Formats: sequence, structure tokens, C-alpha cells
Amino acid sequence: MKVGLKRKGSFVTIVLTMMSVNATWGQPPPAVTLREYLDARLSQRDSTTRGKPFTSEVCNVDADPLASRVFREYGAIFAAKDTVALPPRCIFNSEEELVRFQGRLRTKSAVISGVIIELQEAAMNALLDAIGEIHPRRFAPLDGAIAGRRNYTDTVRIWNSRFIPALNYWVSKRRLSREDADEVRIMPVRDQVAKVVEWELQGMYFSTNRTRSIFSSVAPPGTSQHLSLLAFDVQQDNDRIIRSSLNRHGWYQTVVGDSPHFTYLGLPEIELAKRGLVSVARGGHIYWVPKN
Repeated sequence: MKVGLKRKGSFVTIVLTMMSVNATWGQPPPAVTLREYLDARLSQRDSTTRGKPFTSEVCNVDADPLASRVFREYGAIFAAKDTVALPPRCIFNSEEELVRFQGRLRTKSAVISGVIIELQEAAMNALLDAIGEIHPRRFAPLDGAIAGRRNYTDTVRIWNSRFIPALNYWVSKRRLSREDADEVRIMPVRDQVAKVVEWELQGMYFSTNRTRSIFSSVAPPGTSQHLSLLAFDVQQDNDRIIRSSLNRHGWYQTVVGDSPHFTYLGLPEIELAKRGLVSVARGGHIYWVPKN
């Protein structure tokens, strides 16, 4: 411990030293939040970001309520292994911005149960390894090609598939006026999301069955992990053998309540807590989410 504190180094160096000492003493490693881990990770990435916090460069959770919610719901992707490309921000604001990012990715396509799926190469290789391990059990993507890669337009369309029916539902229940609904329908996406969050706090949920938050059903436009080609939706999410195989190959459930959704983190489970994730058990599933 003394050696680790005397050395000049990053937060990560100190944390790793503490973890090593605690392991020697037979004690659990120190608690690290995802924000702490990411601040240290960003500071080591390159000279232009050294010393700048993750929250100001990538996801301004302190000043932007939407960014805060997105990070809480979908931020686990930022704990992924260092060899995959992470999104430069937690919210893409346009198709053009997303296209620039996706154009730099090293990707790989494969036919899975008759559907062409595209992911980052490392994620696809791990997925194919998992599928091969459970062969010949049936393994199929959910909702076709968008089980993998998505574009910005896909996220808008999927958002509207939940948002608009729920809007009409709450008008029919007289919880919202038609005038208010029509006004929100034409708002910019960020304003729509903010309004939905406000209404959900009043008990008007916008998921498909109106019993839970829309965030557990669909990501707001520009925020989906699928945009980074590190997410895959599987039909057989209740099959424990399939889940175990995916976990062994670095794929984990990371969005509480969205059980078909798996995120490629590329790490053994024992490493996830070291990067600021905690496990949450819901409905027989284990989700890995950001530690606050």
C-alpha cells in the first residue's frame, strides 16, 4: 500500500495497487464507481483529454438531466474492454455525427439464423464463439438485422413505436389532453424525452405495456448501445444455457428490464466490479449496471 501511494501515477494505478494489497489480506477490493474509473481511463487516453473528467468530455451528467439518465441506464458500455471502440459521447445528436463514428469502426458481419448481423469485429467474434458453444441449440436475433447494428433513423423509429402509442393511450385515459400530446409530439427529441421523464414521475409510464419506464423498453434516439455496434438482442433470453455462454464470452445484460438486450464488454465477470459496475438481480436475470 505504501509503495503504491508514494509512486506518482493515475487514480487507476492507486486503485490497482489497493486491489492487490486487499487481495493479499483476503479483503474485497475497494469500491470504485463507474465515473471514477472513467475519469482515470480518459486521463490516460491521450494528451488532449488528460486531466479532463469523463463527465465534461463524454457525458455531462452533472449539467444535463438527459445525459445523467442515459448514463445511469446505458452507461455500462463505457466499461467495455480497451480493444473495442467506445462512443465519443453518450448521446449522438444527429445522423451525420453517428455516421462519422461508425465509419471509423472495424466491423464484421455474419448470418445468424438467416439474418445478417453486423457488429464490431471483436464483439462478433465473441458472439460467434458463444453460439458455437451452444450449437445445435436454437439461437436467434430479435427483430431481424436491428438486433445488431442500428442507425440514427432506426432509433427514432423505434422510439416513436413506443412513444406515440403511449401518448395516445394516456390521452384516452384522460391523463393528458390532446393539445398537450400534439404539442409534445412535434418537440425536438431532447424535449420529448424530458417531458416523458416528467410524466413518468407522475405514474404515466411509456413502455409498451405502460407498467414501467420507456427506458427499459427503448433507448431515446441517439443513445442506444446498438449505435456503437456493441449490443445484440436475442430471442432466447430466458434460456440459462444461452445466457451463461454469452456471459463466458463477454456478453452481459446491462439494461434492467430489457432482458433480450446484451452488451459486449469483453471481460470476465470478476473484472466488471473493478470498472465500476454492480450486479442487479431482476426476474431471474443478472444485469450489470453503473455503480453510483
